[in-house]
Amino acid sequence: MRSLFAVTAALTVALAASASAQTLPLVGTDWTLTGLTEQGKLVSPGQAAPRPTLRLSGSAASGSTSCNTYRANFATRGDIVRFTSLATTRRACPDRIDGLEERFVNLMRGVSRFAVQGNLLTLFSGKSDRLVFTSSQTITPPIVSSGGKGQGMNSLDGTWFVTRLVAGGRQVALPAQASFTFAPDATGFALSGTAGCNRAVGRVTTSGMAVTFGPLATTRMMCDAPRMAQERAILQALSGTLSAKFSSSSLVLSGPAGTVTLSRTAGAATGLPQQPVPATPYTLQQVNGQAAPNTPKPVTLTLEGGRVGGSDGCNSYGASYRMEGNQLVLTSPLTSTMMACMDAEGTPFLSVLGSRPTLSVTGPTLTLKTDDVTLTFGR
Repeated sequence: MRSLFAVTAALTVALAASASAQTLPLVGTDWTLTGLTEQGKLVSPGQAAPRPTLRLSGSAASGSTSCNTYRANFATRGDIVRFTSLATTRRACPDRIDGLEERFVNLMRGVSRFAVQGNLLTLFSGKSDRLVFTSSQTITPPIVSSGGKGQGMNSLDGTWFVTRLVAGGRQVALPAQASFTFAPDATGFALSGTAGCNRAVGRVTTSGMAVTFGPLATTRMMCDAPRMAQERAILQALSGTLSAKFSSSSLVLSGPAGTVTLSRTAGAATGLPQQPVPATPYTLQQVNGQAAPNTPKPVTLTLEGGRVGGSDGCNSYGASYRMEGNQLVLTSPLTSTMMACMDAEGTPFLSVLGSRPTLSVTGPTLTLKTDDVTLTFGR
């Protein structure tokens, strides 16, 4: 019987031919692993093992390792792609998985380049290894505006930053960074982000070059008056149905309550002083109010000279960062050593660090917070 990977090799040619000039986008597509190599050799896991999956949306990667689910962050430039360490659940895997999860995670750590052809995605890991994925999604041409200059609503996918806001005929000051991530699904887009103070989630649908924002649910934190004024103006401007106009790197949404200009690149927030962070190591003390998990080494965090680094409890890590208002934003992929710590309890630390957490400092306490996780550090 022909192996899975022999079949995969044959399918590669067929998929490329059938796709012709059309190719699925790397981001926003559901990918399923159909083949992998290890140390340059084909590896054939048991046929009963569920296949690992991958989905990229905004700057986040997620999916299944075959047994557990995982999350990570990623960055691309040209055909270069880098993933941060995968944060996974910790379920015990049945024998039928046959080491597939471990192989998948190890290869993902070394991914440095990608190629997409038709319905086929190849991730190149190390010098000679690769992960091969396919997708069953239909390749569809982009929808363009009647003038032929629109990029189509498939271009909405990903993260956008608010760089200009006009309401009541006047430009509104933006003292805090606001950003929104659009994640495509079967009926439109799931929306998440912040308008300057609170986190917002909701639904977005499109028709032609019109974008309709459903009611947005927000958290209920109180911030300073300038941020709250910005947030109210943005959320009001994004209510209802708006016309969309794409350019090379920006999107202008116009409606009765105002005009919001979005960009793929973050603009500089003005008028918002950033908190000074002492350049001394912080040690993780709590996760969501509970004692930090046991790890071979303390989980530590140091912010100094535009670099973040420390220990994740097992390996040393590092990356460059910037502050956008009160959010910590990584500006380079996280790098880490590759030691194995078999008995270490997992922490969501690296996943939080790559998810634009809110950072606050009160005396000797530093807090990193996302929608789901609060990490408390002390020094």
